Amino acid sequence: MLRNLASSIPALLIGAAGGAVFLYLRMPLAWMLGAMFFTGVVALAGLDRRMTLRVEPRLRSVMIVIIGVMLGSAFRPEMIDRAREWLGLIILMLAYIPIVTAICYWMFRRWARLDPVTAYFSAAPGGLQEMTLVGEAYGGDGRSIIMTHALRVFLTVMTIPVYFRFIEGLNVPPMAQGPHMWQLPWHEGALLIVCGMVGWYVARFLRMPASVLVGPMVVSALVHLFGWSHASPPPELVATAQVVMGAALGCRFVGTPLKEVGRIATFAVIATFAMIAVAVAMTLAFANWAGIKTEAMMLVLAPGGMAEMSLVALGLGVEVAVVASMHIFRIAVVVLAVPPVFKLLKLRKTGT
Repeated sequence: MLRNLASSIPALLIGAAGGAVFLYLRMPLAWMLGAMFFTGVVALAGLDRRMTLRVEPRLRSVMIVIIGVMLGSAFRPEMIDRAREWLGLIILMLAYIPIVTAICYWMFRRWARLDPVTAYFSAAPGGLQEMTLVGEAYGGDGRSIIMTHALRVFLTVMTIPVYFRFIEGLNVPPMAQGPHMWQLPWHEGALLIVCGMVGWYVARFLRMPASVLVGPMVVSALVHLFGWSHASPPPELVATAQVVMGAALGCRFVGTPLKEVGRIATFAVIATFAMIAVAVAMTLAFANWAGIKTEAMMLVLAPGGMAEMSLVALGLGVEVAVVASMHIFRIAVVVLAVPPVFKLLKLRKTGT
């Protein structure tokens, strides 16, 4: 075990350096995207031939549990009280998800010539980790799924938040804020650990797809919805998890031809702007009907990360709880609904 962990050191050091650079540049989702970018560049440049570039799978699993607990901790009891007010947004989100998934699936199949499984999980607007985990579990090409979702996150957070940042003068932090590790009460920390362990075990027992992520997320969400805890994993631990996850994702590009990267990236960019275009169109058409400001509506439907869109909402002073809740809802719906729909459609690696 220790030997396997030691072999991960080069990739983790490269990833940590990338995360630090992205944090210095105040890039969104700095630790994960920076780690993924740096390790990915090293892998694509062929420098991995001079060193071992890998991340121990068991270490990665532990970090995924932390990410799951973090996602679940964003749920709050007041969300239940305001659920009826957000019914219109929930309806719009439930419409947005299949619309953009269908459009992007068609693009990836028709233009990018991806296989049905890879195209499906690349098109679904879920989180990068979630879609990669579930997509690989069903036989999809993890590297293509990673690339499409990484570009989606990059382009979204560098388009919508950049507008608010430079046009509206908003300062968007590069990472989520929260109580530090030394400020977390021991009983709250213990409860978060229990959420992760119980959720992982139960999800594995039930043979849920991506059990290492979905289980901890669901248990943590229930604990926080009932008000038994108001804590979330400290930013230092989350940053560490993001570095490990980002480095592991970047290592997936070992041995990937640059020609393949360019081909998939081109269509990923087109698909991302298609998602943003649908979000803009639905915002202009339905913001008044939903009874929400256009700025908040745009942040709700934007296909970016929950943390980034929520931070922008916080800076704008517009419906932070709504934006955060709807992005949690989107991720949860995609993670829980995409696999059953995939089985219903009976897509196969060589099918249509």
